[in-house]
Amino acid sequence: MLLSRRHALSVGLALACSPRRAFAAQRLTPAGWLSRWLAAFNDPGATAYPDFVGRNIPNLLPYLEEDLGVREASGGLALLRSELTGRREITAWVRDRNWDRFSKVALSIGDDTIDDLSFAGAPAPPDFAVRRMSEAEALHALARKLRGEAAAGRFSGSVLVAKGDHVLLREAYGAQDAANARAVTPATRFCVGSAGKMFTAVGVLQLVQAGQLSLTDTIAMRLPEYPGTPLARSVTVQQLLSHTGGTGDFFGTDYDAHASELRTPSDFIRLFGRRDPLFPPGSRWGYSNFGFILLGAILEQVCGEGWDAYLERNVFGVAHMRATSAVASAEETAVPLSGAAQTGLKPLPYYVGLPAGGGYSTIDDLYRFAMSLQQGALLDPKHRHMLTSAVIPAGSAQWSLGLRIATRNGENCYGHGGSAPGVNVDFAVYPRAGYTIIVLCNRGHPHALNVAEIAGARLPIG
Repeated sequence: MLLSRRHALSVGLALACSPRRAFAAQRLTPAGWLSRWLAAFNDPGATAYPDFVGRNIPNLLPYLEEDLGVREASGGLALLRSELTGRREITAWVRDRNWDRFSKVALSIGDDTIDDLSFAGAPAPPDFAVRRMSEAEALHALARKLRGEAAAGRFSGSVLVAKGDHVLLREAYGAQDAANARAVTPATRFCVGSAGKMFTAVGVLQLVQAGQLSLTDTIAMRLPEYPGTPLARSVTVQQLLSHTGGTGDFFGTDYDAHASELRTPSDFIRLFGRRDPLFPPGSRWGYSNFGFILLGAILEQVCGEGWDAYLERNVFGVAHMRATSAVASAEETAVPLSGAAQTGLKPLPYYVGLPAGGGYSTIDDLYRFAMSLQQGALLDPKHRHMLTSAVIPAGSAQWSLGLRIATRNGENCYGHGGSAPGVNVDFAVYPRAGYTIIVLCNRGHPHALNVAEIAGARLPIG
């Protein structure tokens, strides 16, 4: 739908495994296990990594297709350094061979296997620097990189780079489906994953701007049928927008058991509405898919129509986003693909859109959305400032009332990403330099993010 149980915007990929015994000829040190894992991950053969996972981390097998995609995208990992971070734990800092991306890999070692392995994004080392280029140089380098990745089967998607109201690059690569029957075009629709939260945030702030809703309103005030829990009485609209309400996620065993029944905000509230906050509301940041489901429910209660109908009329219609909707269409919609080209890409079902994301759009429509925001068609200056200005620290970035505020190679940008199996999206606006960079991809994390970061780090800022 929007984020898998193994993906989060703030930390990237998490490979969560529980203890399981496997074949091992001898007791290895943590450094020995790290060496073996890295060798399997980097081996150019298509079977080395699946074989290693099957023998040593069998609970990882349900997520193997996702991991093979990450492995292929990275081009392999270069080990920078490692250190023991526990009696039976080793942490390694690595860099993608194909991209600027850095990661931190932590292995917890059992008696004769790897008990747990986590793989998360990491900041660049202090001595790492990317040279900014002229605009022409940066665009040429980006196009050359994308064509090489697409030719190698490692990227399929569409990319747009603009400065102000002038489009500088608008290209498409790869196939819409696993059979390579339909080429991606700039008009191809992709699932936007959690980037769809941007539309919900704009819709809610429109109601605030119109005086129909207050940022200090609580869930209980706006959803009278919501269970009378401490969460409902204390969490505000502002906290939902900024992910500071402690409302948490909904992915897990309950979601898996009832996924086919969950289609509306009311469906989610019936299943998850009696939960307690994960932390005191307002005390810190914690990314929350459920929080944006609640915003969708509040939007419906206030405006008296479905959240998707409201967005169609007041966001997509106003911004002339004619190819954007909550559901997939039979034509010109890329199929989510898991796995890797080397081992065979596998099609996944289309995701259904929710207020927390999962709808469909194109690079052109998302560019129209960016321009409509900047030109004041969607929000007035006061409420646009709320949407695009940081209010809370959020890991390696900050968060506003709806968007992620980040820094790439020293330059601030606002926007949102989206990630799920077979889906990766990045939308970023650089207000000082004037650039908008949009990447849509029907492959999983971090295919689009890598492209967005390499572009954002190299375009000039002066």
